[in-house]
Formats: sequence, C-alpha cells, structure tokens
Amino acid sequence: MPRSIDKLQATSAAPAPERSALEKSAFLLVLSGPQVGELYKLKPDQPTVIGRGEADLRIDDDGISRRHCSIQPRGRGALLVDLGSANGTYVDGERVREKLLGSDDRFQIGVSTTLKFAIADDMEAAVQRKMAEAALREPLTGLYNRRHFQERFAAEVAVAHRHHRALSLLMIDVDYFKRVNDKHGHLAGDEVLKTVARALQQGIRIEDILARFGGEEFVVLAREADLAEAMAVAERLRQLVEVAQTRWESGHDVPVGIAVTVSVGVAQLGEEETERDLFEAADQAVYKAKKNGRNRVLAAGTRTPKPRRRARK
Repeated sequence: MPRSIDKLQATSAAPAPERSALEKSAFLLVLSGPQVGELYKLKPDQPTVIGRGEADLRIDDDGISRRHCSIQPRGRGALLVDLGSANGTYVDGERVREKLLGSDDRFQIGVSTTLKFAIADDMEAAVQRKMAEAALREPLTGLYNRRHFQERFAAEVAVAHRHHRALSLLMIDVDYFKRVNDKHGHLAGDEVLKTVARALQQGIRIEDILARFGGEEFVVLAREADLAEAMAVAERLRQLVEVAQTRWESGHDVPVGIAVTVSVGVAQLGEEETERDLFEAADQAVYKAKKNGRNRVLAAGTRTPKPRRRARK
C-alpha cells in the first residue's frame, strides 16, 4: 500500500544510512579505442594486468601486447608499469617503464586506446562513464558521431591489414531528403532521420559499427565481412528503411506517415588500400547508386592498387 505524504515527510527527517556507493575506489575509464566508454574497477590489493591475451583486463586493440602493462592502486594514486610491450605505454606522449599516476591522469596504449585512472565513488564513476559515452554520440539519433567513427575506422583498417581480415564499408544516403524538409519542415526531417537510424540499428550485425556521418548520410563499418557479406547487410538495411514510416503531426494537420528510401554504396578494403581509398570507393558507389535511380545497393568496381613508393637509396 502506498504511504501517505505525512509518513513520507516523517521518515525523510531520519538520517540516511551510509551507502557503500559513496566509498572511494580506483577505476579505469576507456576514453578512446575499440572499447571506449567501458569502466573497470581495479583490484585494491594487487596489480591488474592489461593486454590482449592472458590479462585481467582484455582490450581488443591491435597495437596492444598480450601482457602489455599493469596498474595497481597506491594510496590516492596508482603505479603504472609497462610489461615489456612491443609498442610501449605512454603518459603525456612520453614512453614510460614505470609511472606513478594521480587521479584523472591518462595513459595511451595500442593503436587508439586511451585510459583514464580515477579515484571515485560508484556514483561519480558512473557519471564519468556517461559523459565519456555522450561525447561519442551525436544528440539527434544517438548513433556514434563522425569523430568517433573516423578513429575506429583508422584502427580497424590497421587491424584488417595486420591480420589479413576482411573489412567493408557501407555508405548510406537518404534519398530526396531535401524534399522532406521542404514539404514537412526541418522538425519532420529530424524525426525521419531518427526513424532511419532505428531501422539501421535493427539491421546491422553485433560486430558492425554504425555512425551518422553528417546530414542525411550514415556509415557502417562491417568488420570481418567480405564484399558479398557486406552487400547482404546493405540490402537488409535498404529493405528495413523502405518499410519504416515516420508518423508526423504538424499543428492542426491530420497526422501523416513519411516514408523514405536509401541508396547504399559498398566497398571492401583492398590489400594495399588506406582508409581513404576505401572511403572514396564506397562514396563513389553510393553516388552511382543515386545516379542510377536511388533506393538500391551498388558495389564499388574493381580498383587498381596504387603503386607503392620505393624508398630512396
């Protein structure tokens, strides 16, 4: 039975019990890299080993060694120790073997991973995690933003080349989006973009990276997907957007359903290609898809690898 307001007011005057959430603990927050936004509580009485293999804290970044470094809380700080990693552990751009960190200090490992050490209670740590996550998202659709996508793009291309894994890129453009804005207004256009984003989220695989690149453009990085697999993903996304509708009410008008389609360009990373090469190939493919009638998926054509420059003797 719900309590009365009087009883609620009476109990509110009683002292609140101590909460374990207010006890300070040592945390690591991933600020950039493949696992950005993740939060880890450190063990207080022993080192936490960070690496890609047999480690307490596993981070899937190509440049991180199997046992890369360790960190152990010490008073109000922590001792960071490099464990003989191949690519080094860096604090403020300087490679270190051992470094005593203070709360809010940062260190870098691997291709793109930055971690922040912090002494905080559980509530403060959760707030920091939410702030870090919010910095990666664009506010309208909640998808990853362009900056985060570009960071992940460079890292994933490096991983694909090093381990000879397939990697494909999908460029997605909403067809005739300007007509939506002109006919229904920009607020309606925003709602349409949200609908498109939800449809795309529904259709990607768990390992894919989806971002809003800008305006009515979206991108999907299809990890370990060759061209055929990426084309299948792209076709699924096209179909999901085609059947989705945005319900729009404007003033005293009768509610309407706004439907849009997308054109998708798909390209697979070649052996000698950079992220720029892959991006341009997918961009050209989506341009041709729109030119050839829109609401379709088109694969990039065969590309001739660019000759590599010979080192001067």
